[in-house]
Amino acid sequence: MSRMTELLKGAVELNLRYTSTLLHLSKDYLKDANVVLTRGPEPAPPSDGENPAPAPRPPLLVVGRAGETGNAAFAINNPSDREMNVHLLVQGELAEPAVNVDPARLTLKAGDSAIVRILARIDDKLPVDRDHVGSVVAPGLTSQGVPFIVRRLPDATATAGGDAPNPAPRKSRAARSSPG
Repeated sequence: MSRMTELLKGAVELNLRYTSTLLHLSKDYLKDANVVLTRGPEPAPPSDGENPAPAPRPPLLVVGRAGETGNAAFAINNPSDREMNVHLLVQGELAEPAVNVDPARLTLKAGDSAIVRILARIDDKLPVDRDHVGSVVAPGLTSQGVPFIVRRLPDATATAGGDAPNPAPRKSRAARSSPG
């Protein structure tokens, strides 16, 4: 019976070591993936409570008039020593196909970087001057995404006062007062 107990203890210890190693590898992978999708390594949280938390990443502004395609871009990099496959998705008020990313899938070798574009088709159904919030995320890699705002601009013929865009030039005071 003691031989059976020793074998069982050995199997449990081996299983625990395997699980521990797997958890450490997963933690390192997620940390590296988070660095890829953010501007850099996350700073250590303040230990004394006096330093403020880092500001959130400002959203990218994707704007255009009806009939145009608005766009913005952000960099993604892989500072790790392993190749990473990244699949990007759009979430938010306006999702695919109205808003998409190019490229949506990419492979980054160790140390490589790439530019990802956010493309939004602006149509006349989109309200003018209303912000539509969204985010580009990589499911499974990080909980943080790249925030963006899509906004339709007023048409080129519209102005704030409702006047024509290029009114006729006005005569100077001297020209108006001279007889003629």
